Amino acid sequence: MAWILLLITYVNSKSISGKTKMLQSLFAVVVNWNLKDDTINCVESLLAAGKILEQIIIVDNGSTDGSVSALRARFGPSLTLIECQENLGFARGSNLGIQYALDQSASWVLLLNNDAYVAPTFLTKMENAVERNEGISIIGPVILYHDFPDRIWYFGNRLIPGLLATYSLYRGHIYHGQFPSLVPVDFVNGCGMLVKSDVFKRIGFFDTAYFMYGEEIDLCWRARIAGFRLAVATQARMWHKVSASSNRDRPASRYLRIRNQIRFYRAYSRGLQLPVMLAFTWLRAFIIALGDLTHGRVSLISPLIRGWMYGWINYKNTVGYGGK
Repeated sequence: MAWILLLITYVNSKSISGKTKMLQSLFAVVVNWNLKDDTINCVESLLAAGKILEQIIIVDNGSTDGSVSALRARFGPSLTLIECQENLGFARGSNLGIQYALDQSASWVLLLNNDAYVAPTFLTKMENAVERNEGISIIGPVILYHDFPDRIWYFGNRLIPGLLATYSLYRGHIYHGQFPSLVPVDFVNGCGMLVKSDVFKRIGFFDTAYFMYGEEIDLCWRARIAGFRLAVATQARMWHKVSASSNRDRPASRYLRIRNQIRFYRAYSRGLQLPVMLAFTWLRAFIIALGDLTHGRVSLISPLIRGWMYGWINYKNTVGYGGK
């Protein structure tokens, strides 16, 4: 009888250790630019999220609001802080954190916006998703509005067949845990994404030419082409203050969003997709401009036009990973 109990104990210990290995050496990377209070809130939510975190890495993009001193005073040596002398953008800043994590033998990297915070069960739910689905290499959570805590801001995107345009799943729906535990998607949002280190090692990091906006779409596309699978862990929740950083500079935000969307279309369109996406972006820009006129946002029309023209006329197309 004793040997049977020993055998059961051995098998259970192997099972437990096997599960632990699924999400071992998890590093979180958060990029900050002049949002020290939001970043502190984000880090505190991670520390309270109840599971394994090897390190939390903050990349400060040349903040001038005292972010570095505030973060050091609040968290001390429990935080890894990478200081940049200028604003490198989300893509390049994230790449610095990702490289640091990989140099420390990270198996998984969790990327989070600093104007977001996670549920107390967040890391546990993400770990459960990894353990039950070994073939998934990029996992997004359900992202909810900060101001409307039960309403879905982002759930994942899927491609429209034959095009590079996508549609959002369940945006604006009320979340009450009604979904299967894991939902396959084509794209997740850089506001919150868990990425297996193998992805970065095979396809590279974020394309820094995007600077901000669209870099995660490009990464997800390259990952899909390389054979990696993406999904949303529907029990893992986080909340996003939409969007504290971009709202401070809306003309620049408008310009980058339009420019980067077209950059993606030009880089990966094939055959008839290119003229179709040209027409699609022209129509979309026209509709947005009409909305701006209607609502008195005239100052946003010029960056809209400049972003569209740069994307289609001035932009020299380059395909793929643009470096660290």
